[in-house]
Amino acid sequence: MFWILFYLWVITEVLFGIRARRLQRGQPKKQNHDRGSVFLIMIGMYVLILISFIFSVQKLGELPNWIKYAGYILMVVGMVIRYAAIIQLGRFFSPVVGVVTDQEIVHSGLYRWIRHPSYTGGWLTAIGIGLGLQTWWGVVFCGVGLLLIYVYRIRIEERALIQHFGEKYLNYIRSTKKMFPGIW
Repeated sequence: MFWILFYLWVITEVLFGIRARRLQRGQPKKQNHDRGSVFLIMIGMYVLILISFIFSVQKLGELPNWIKYAGYILMVVGMVIRYAAIIQLGRFFSPVVGVVTDQEIVHSGLYRWIRHPSYTGGWLTAIGIGLGLQTWWGVVFCGVGLLLIYVYRIRIEERALIQHFGEKYLNYIRSTKKMFPGIW
């Protein structure tokens, strides 16, 4: 079951990346504000997962067998949250940080409570992967490592959005959290 969910995650990430490129064809060119964050997310996530695989194979920080089912549930929940957020953004979703001139701030759905639900979903998926591999060390590496990467990405993304939307985005910031409702 783990490998089915894992490959489903990899395939859907690729498909959503292709979808984003296709939707952006013919759109006004985005000014790139990314500062390497897309590369950091992609490489960082796969390195963290590879380290978790190694911990799992070496049986370091081994968790009980039943915990993998909680991991599978978190992987599915994380993917659903991430892809629902991406679909809701539609043509404004991009793996690379940038804003187009006609872009709008999305205030509905998941974006009513948090500004970056796709990162929340990605983070939950990563925690699920660590649990699915039945290693505490995998959970810690994926959870903490990816959260640090997302903190960097969010800082860059929010700077670009504030620069583009100004007070409108600052008001949105005041009414929402970054990734976790009611927490941060």
